[in-house]
Amino acid sequence: MGFLKKIFGATKLDGNALAQSGVKEEYAQIDLLSCFMEPRVLHDAAEIRLWDRVLPRPYAQQIELFQKQGWLSGGEKMQVTAMARPFVETYQRRQDTWKQQAMDGVRKAIAQKDTSEALDVRRRYEAAQPLGKAEWTGPEPQMSHSALTRRILFLNHRLIEGLSPTTVEWLKFYAAEQHLWGARWHLSARDIPADVAADLATGEMDGVESAYWRAYQLALYVDNQETWQRCKGGDHVRRIEIVGPNDEYTCEQCKPYIGQQFLVTRVPELPHQECTSPRGCRCEYVPVLETYEE
Repeated sequence: MGFLKKIFGATKLDGNALAQSGVKEEYAQIDLLSCFMEPRVLHDAAEIRLWDRVLPRPYAQQIELFQKQGWLSGGEKMQVTAMARPFVETYQRRQDTWKQQAMDGVRKAIAQKDTSEALDVRRRYEAAQPLGKAEWTGPEPQMSHSALTRRILFLNHRLIEGLSPTTVEWLKFYAAEQHLWGARWHLSARDIPADVAADLATGEMDGVESAYWRAYQLALYVDNQETWQRCKGGDHVRRIEIVGPNDEYTCEQCKPYIGQQFLVTRVPELPHQECTSPRGCRCEYVPVLETYEE
C-alpha cells in the first residue's frame, strides 16, 4: 500500500516520527527542512547533489512534498511553517544532544591522550550527519590528523614559555580539542579556571581572548611544522608561500613575508620570533604546487 501511495503521489509524512528516527534516510528529511527555519533560497546545484544521495526521493520532489504537507512556504525564499516548527525543533534538540555527547567523548579521549579514539568519536559523529559533516566542524581530517593533535599535548616550545604548569596543561587541552575538531571557538569566562585566566591575560587581552589566540598558536604551529616536513621530504614541492591575514593586528615584522615564496630549505621559521602582534604570529606555510611547464 505504501508503494502504491508513492506511485500516485499520496505520500504522507509523519514529522515527529522522522525527527526521532534512527534511520538516516528518514531524519535527513527533517535535517533538510531545518535548513529553512530562517527564510532562504533553495540549495545550489552542488549541495542538491549531496542531498540527492541521502534523501528517499530527489531534492526537488522532497521540497515539493514539504510544500504539499504545509511544512514549507514561500516563493524565492522559503521558510518552515508554524505547523512544522515543533518537530524541527525536536530534531534540533536531538542534534544538540548528539553534539554534546560527541564533544564529551572527544574530551575524555584527549584527557587520556588517546587522540586516535578522539578522532574516531569525531568520525562517528560526522558519519551520522545526513551529509557526512556537521556545519560547525572542520574539513575532512587527513590520516595523520590524530597524530598532529597528539603533538600539541607533548609540545615544548617558546610559545608556552613563562606560563605556569597548570596553565600550560589546560591550554594544550583546549588547543588539542579544537585542532581535533578542525574548528575554533571562544570559551566563556566561566569555562576557564580563574588562575589560568589570570595567567593568560595581558594588557591588551583578557583571559578569554588570550586563551583563544594562545590555543590558535599551538594548533597552527604543529600544522606548519607538518607542512614543512612533508614539503622537505617530498620531491613535488620546491617552494612554500607564507600566507596570513593582513589586518590591524598584523605586525610590521610579519607584513613583508605575507605572499612571499621561498625555497623549502630557505623558508623562514614560523612563528616569526620578532612578531609583536598581540594575537601572535598568524602566518602559515602553503605549498606551491609545480605545474607541468615548470
